[in-house]
Amino acid sequence: MALLEVEDLRVAFGAATAVDGVSFTVDQGRVVGLVGESGCGKSVTSLAIMGLLPRGRGKPAPVQAAAAESAAGIAPVAPQPKARKASRSGADVSGRAVFDGTDLLSLPPASMRRRRGSDLAMVFQDPLSSLNPVVTIGRQITEVLQRHRGLKGDKANREAANLLDRVGIPDPTRRLKEYPHQLSGGMRQRVLIAIAVACAPRLLIADEPTTALDVTIQAQILELLKDLVETEGTALLMITHDLGVVAGICDEVNVLYSGRVVESAPVRELFARPTHPYTVGLLGSIPRLDLGTHEPLTPIRGSIADVIRWKDGCAFAPRCDRVAAACVEGEPALVGSSHVHRCVMAEEVA
Repeated sequence: MALLEVEDLRVAFGAATAVDGVSFTVDQGRVVGLVGESGCGKSVTSLAIMGLLPRGRGKPAPVQAAAAESAAGIAPVAPQPKARKASRSGADVSGRAVFDGTDLLSLPPASMRRRRGSDLAMVFQDPLSSLNPVVTIGRQITEVLQRHRGLKGDKANREAANLLDRVGIPDPTRRLKEYPHQLSGGMRQRVLIAIAVACAPRLLIADEPTTALDVTIQAQILELLKDLVETEGTALLMITHDLGVVAGICDEVNVLYSGRVVESAPVRELFARPTHPYTVGLLGSIPRLDLGTHEPLTPIRGSIADVIRWKDGCAFAPRCDRVAAACVEGEPALVGSSHVHRCVMAEEVA
């Protein structure tokens, strides 16, 4: 059994469906990527798994102001009713997210808070809005250590300094006394990673963890995440639009478009033989050093808003250069075994 099994996950905000039947697995010690443009449902999928979406009549879950604390199991999330179906002001979440035999979507808020930080943790995309601006860096890290590892006082401070040193922050003892606004964007991102790995979680979800970093620091962070997977056996769900990151760290890749998985395969096979036009478009949009300086890129035309309903055909059809009549004759199925795709023109594309 995989450590995490996501089955038919659906998330809707009123009439808008953000995630539409997503399924994938993450095994212990493996890195699985979720890839796609902004708006494809990657981050919403991760927030649903972590239980951080606004649901019911309560206030929205602290995805921005105190997201890192919530992911570590410190700050309580918004009050949530036991029923999965939410009111108009919240998200309607259905499906299953089974972590080590337990469906996370069915857990009450208190149980979910105990698991966040110790069993599963998340690195958020925007470090400035994810850290509490009026609390020192040291306090935000030691809260995690105190709650989940029972460390207090000097022991907690020493461990917090070790964590900052581990993620490459210089003079970590001094940084513990500083506030988020006193750090650079890259340092704030590394603080989030330090909080996430403080308790060596069994599952780590990283939502664009290298977006704010320069190339050198990005390589260091990816090496840190790879080391965590290899030495601790941590399962890593990597959410990114950077296919270079995917090639360097992921074992398997799930390509999302308009809330659905359109292709899934081992990373080498996906890069060698993509079978969905959207995957081909993502690969064709990457600048390559082995091409001439005057070789143009091949961008995907249109925008993510140019879609049709899945029940009417392939949502990517309005942007696809290989569209055929069969593409808009009903809902395309996800077919295949180890390499699956949702395209009636897959053989021609390959």
